[in-house]
Amino acid sequence: MSTDNQQIIRTAAVIGAGSMGSGIAAHLANAGVQVHLLDIPADDGDRDARAKAGVERQLKQRGFMDPEFASRITPGNIEDHLDRLGEAEWIVEAVFEDLDVKHQTFAKIAAHRAPGTPVSSNTSTIPLAQLTEGMDADLLGDFAIIHFFNPPRVMRLVELVAGPQTTEGTVERLRAIAERQLGKVVVDCRDTPGFIANRVGNFWMSVGAALALDRGVRPELADTVFGKPFGVPRTGIFGLFDYVGLQLVPAIWGSLLKALPESDAYHRFDISSSPELKTLLDKGLTGRTGESGFYRGRGEVYDFAADDYRPIEKPDPAADPAVGEKTAAGVIATDSEAGRYARDVYLHTLAYCCAVADEIAETVEHIDLAIQLGYGWKRGPFALADAIGLDNLVDAYEASADFETVPGLLGETVAAGGFYPDGPAGDTVLDGSGKTAARLERAGVVTVAALTADAERIAGNDKAEVFALTGENEGVAVLTINTPMSSCHPDVLAVFREVAGLDGVRALVIAGDDERVFSAGADLGVLSGLAADGKEEACADLMRDGVRSLEALRRAPFPVVGAVRGVALGGGLELLLHTDASAVHAETRLGFPEREVGLFPAWGGTARTLERAIDSGAQDPHAVAFELIMSAKKIPGAFPARAKGVLRPADRIVLSSDHVIAEALELARELAGQDYSEPGVRDLPLRPADAPALQWTEGSETDARIGQAVAAVYTAREGDPEAIPADELTTRETAKAAAVLVLPANAERAAHMAKTRRPLKN
Repeated sequence: MSTDNQQIIRTAAVIGAGSMGSGIAAHLANAGVQVHLLDIPADDGDRDARAKAGVERQLKQRGFMDPEFASRITPGNIEDHLDRLGEAEWIVEAVFEDLDVKHQTFAKIAAHRAPGTPVSSNTSTIPLAQLTEGMDADLLGDFAIIHFFNPPRVMRLVELVAGPQTTEGTVERLRAIAERQLGKVVVDCRDTPGFIANRVGNFWMSVGAALALDRGVRPELADTVFGKPFGVPRTGIFGLFDYVGLQLVPAIWGSLLKALPESDAYHRFDISSSPELKTLLDKGLTGRTGESGFYRGRGEVYDFAADDYRPIEKPDPAADPAVGEKTAAGVIATDSEAGRYARDVYLHTLAYCCAVADEIAETVEHIDLAIQLGYGWKRGPFALADAIGLDNLVDAYEASADFETVPGLLGETVAAGGFYPDGPAGDTVLDGSGKTAARLERAGVVTVAALTADAERIAGNDKAEVFALTGENEGVAVLTINTPMSSCHPDVLAVFREVAGLDGVRALVIAGDDERVFSAGADLGVLSGLAADGKEEACADLMRDGVRSLEALRRAPFPVVGAVRGVALGGGLELLLHTDASAVHAETRLGFPEREVGLFPAWGGTARTLERAIDSGAQDPHAVAFELIMSAKKIPGAFPARAKGVLRPADRIVLSSDHVIAEALELARELAGQDYSEPGVRDLPLRPADAPALQWTEGSETDARIGQAVAAVYTAREGDPEAIPADELTTRETAKAAAVLVLPANAERAAHMAKTRRPLKN
């Protein structure tokens, strides 16, 4: 659901203005919702002070995608403003984890909400069965747990727990709000302690820390070996404890330990009572929420034997060969200190997942998805098991002194052919009892792979392809780029020109399944090679090729729509600027990094950027365009890009990355159903020669020369009219950019970026 389309809800109320409650309120505001944020009245002065402080906290922590969205939140308190609950279309309880306080809150909600309004709790530890004890009977059918992860703007996981009396309509409405309007991924959980992500994720952290501390494995070694090879974020285990905040460990882990029977494996790895944790907490060392924790900055780690920090010792493959392994399978197979450590952490984690799978989730896919989204693993523990090899794992369990038998679910999985029997992209998965089940389906989620699986390819080559769709998308074509980072190789540009001349196409969508990138622009390897050889005319030809190709798309006899996610940089942003409209993920980063590569946008970017600045009503459009081109900074999101005029009102901003392609298809169908005429060529004003000169004063002389070239494109020369056709402006752009790129310092920048992917500040 686009933020620009019909909203599922328009008003909401959040009770509790702490870190989570205010974060949820801020993200609702991001989605265009008017929010009543209520907390207990302040003892003195402004009775709404706590709620107002929550809004200020989110402004400081960037919980808002645009600071202006804070105006969508109305602060209040639960004594003076309970009547506002009657206006809300969804009420979120986010008070602290005290059951009595929650029960009192639900009673107030029941007395003031409009009949049928969904109500949810953001609890992370209290089972729904306890929350609903004594609850108003009329509220039971409208009540569920919707557990956000912190920070709510960033974390995509939402855990949903429905009770036996929760209506299907309530579940589906809450799922639609969370997924389509707020951009989250909903994972259904059973009503068990810690639900899925924290039940498994906290156990993994406990095992990882406990085994390392017991065996004397250095934290930096533990975090390295059970890091990248396993697809775990670079924080590793000890870094993640620091990130969470060590002061929270006794309460969070202690709550789970209290809720789980003594037979649960959690009790074997009670990190909350470890003497090492106590040492740090007694010293006030809480991790990133304080001065330091297990780590201090990026260069020191706590040495418990010395009772002080020491320099981090970078793990060396020569000292421990497991450090040099690139895959989890390779690490597990290595008989070394680090290899044995990582193997045992994973074996205990997988064994626990096998033991609790049927208790906590419908299928192992639910568990994998929760760990991917909640803890940042590239693959969940079960998908990782398939990748490591089930036979390898069976052998490891049989050889381990820690396990008497192979986990039962793993044994059944070997016979089934894997936790995902027909592969990671297949249609089946195992449930917690070892039976085959269907993979998850999420409403409105569309992939290019599924769209084009049986579609006819009507244009293309090995770098880019165009497919004709059928069904409700009859007449719509999809163009997908197959190069690394969707870079626009000359063969991709050829497909742009080819598709623009096709008959029978009513609309074109440019999309890909890599949510990290729409397009990273020109093929830098080709461009840097020409620059290094000083081939100015060849550089100009490549730039003219890009201009012709993007202009062919812009002036095609049908609308062109982008499905934009991740980043659109350089030529990728120029491609976006040549679409008729686009569906853009709200967190997309847009920008022109060309200055760091030794040039400036040369595929019509100067003309299209100026055009957008003019259309947005900028008072000095040349200066606005110049700043955007020369800054080389990414615009941090689609809403700021719209505010800058880079995105237009016709472009849809979508909070769900997974729904961008579907939104783009819908937009393409709408445009195809209208009378369409290609935009043609318009005149663009030149900057008067007597106006203040456009100058770039940051960086080196190399940067200044690039700025001078951009200024020369925009500034009128003697004899020039006040305005010239946009294609003439583009001709200026191409000539200036080619001449700049072949300068030795600039060619050096291009070569350095192509080789290292880092800018050279020469």
